[in-house]
Amino acid sequence: MAFKRKETTVEAVDLSTITPEDAQTRIIAGVKKYATNEANWSKADRNTPYLGHITGMGIESANLADITMSIERQFLTKKTKKVPVALKGSPSGGGSETEFTLEDGDLGKLRILEGQDSVMATPGLTIQKLMELGHLPTNASYLDGTASFATIVSVGAGHRLTDALRKTALRMEKSQPAEKTEARANLESLIKQARDFETLLGDPAALAASKQGDFQTDKNSLEALTHELSIVNEKLKGVTSSDDPSRSTSLRAEESQIRTRIRMMRQKLTVSEETARGAGVRKSVDTAKFQEVRALLAETIKLAVEALAQVPAGC
Repeated sequence: MAFKRKETTVEAVDLSTITPEDAQTRIIAGVKKYATNEANWSKADRNTPYLGHITGMGIESANLADITMSIERQFLTKKTKKVPVALKGSPSGGGSETEFTLEDGDLGKLRILEGQDSVMATPGLTIQKLMELGHLPTNASYLDGTASFATIVSVGAGHRLTDALRKTALRMEKSQPAEKTEARANLESLIKQARDFETLLGDPAALAASKQGDFQTDKNSLEALTHELSIVNEKLKGVTSSDDPSRSTSLRAEESQIRTRIRMMRQKLTVSEETARGAGVRKSVDTAKFQEVRALLAETIKLAVEALAQVPAGC
């Protein structure tokens, strides 16, 4: 089983016959086509995010599906038998729908089912997910060196905030006299936000509580959308046998829009649920990531305060 791309043939390999490090190398090489930050891609490791131009490989969200397909083409697995599973209600508000799981079958092409790649934010997290799904043998040593999804999300936010703070300070220094007052206020606000976030990153319990709050908000939003859909469905029942085709068309369009919003919210909820679950747990690799971004935030805050001091209040 092989495929050609840009005169290169990639032979699919049985995941159970290679090490996690070998799989990681293949994954990083396979996503090169979609990476726009060459500097980050060239030194990427298991904890380099796919998304983002600051710390990630520069891959756009729209290309995540292509990355998933690229990964699927590179590997073979015995988890090839697709079996329907009835959901009786999940923590993510899945409801009573039908989803699928993969069980042992004949050796064949790797399949990543819908939603399973939601938290595959780095090569390491991709490998972790493949282990969780049974495609790869669990390797505790490899997982110990893999930063959690919650860490990647929070640290990424820290880097983006640092970048925003630096750019805002630079804009204030270059702003015209008439713009100084507004520029100063913007920088002061961002400095406070950065200080608060730096403190939050240093408190695992507080960060976990914050992420749990985000998860609950997303869960409530999904429940509200589900309730909204039920109302529309009840209205549709009332007009099905009537002679009001325009009303029926309008309701069906509304139903379609709500279902689309529900699918998007479920994806968002999967992310916030995973972030909330791991926000308070830190292995040594997670701690190192947080220390790194906190130090960067502190240094950038210091530089921003120095820039602020150069512009007297009221200017």
